Amino acid sequence: MEQDSVARLVREVLLGDPSLYKCLEMGIINYSRVATRLKPVVSKLIGRDVSEESIKMALIRLRSRMEEKTFFPSKGVLKILAESRIEVRTGVVIVIVGAGRFQDAMSAVAKISSKARFLAVMQSGPVTTIVLDDESARELIRALGEEGIIEVQEDHAAIVVVSPPEVMWIPGVVAYITSVLAQNGVNIVHIESCYTDTVIVVSKKDLLKAFNILVKHNELARALLEKSTR
Repeated sequence: MEQDSVARLVREVLLGDPSLYKCLEMGIINYSRVATRLKPVVSKLIGRDVSEESIKMALIRLRSRMEEKTFFPSKGVLKILAESRIEVRTGVVIVIVGAGRFQDAMSAVAKISSKARFLAVMQSGPVTTIVLDDESARELIRALGEEGIIEVQEDHAAIVVVSPPEVMWIPGVVAYITSVLAQNGVNIVHIESCYTDTVIVVSKKDLLKAFNILVKHNELARALLEKSTR
């Protein structure tokens, strides 16, 4: 029972560190060193001192379970990824507007939508998130004024994964995309899925890395599908 608690906490800590989790999944970690690194965190979470040996055994068991249940995208997910194209939009700004200015924001968005280079809107609870190109963002901010604008986030870029319509019925596509980005240390600032488009907003510094990762997996999906049809 005690070892189960340690194993559960070790797994939770690893899930918060996608890079380390991926290394464990690939079997390329030094169990003793990782156990030493995790010991202070696991001990604090469990409320008592936990031995490095217990953590090491938890890591070995977790790795064993991973081998039994290795995540691999389904053929449906591979097909969607292979048939998707990846587009990039630079100079992207996120404007977060409070609920009290929703109508005003939508009126302003309607006026600039025809000339905006990029525009995506998501309304959730007390705020509306508007993702748009920097020029349109300046126009939106002028129209609304400072009142009601909660936050403006600049220097971002958007990667748009344009997939076939079947993406709406194939589970796991967005999960796969977010997983490979997280495992490679890419922070997703904002994401939304609309019809065939999956819009992923990242910081400008993460753009090249994120784009290369998605292109690599797009090409990998094509190669795997080709191999399976031979």
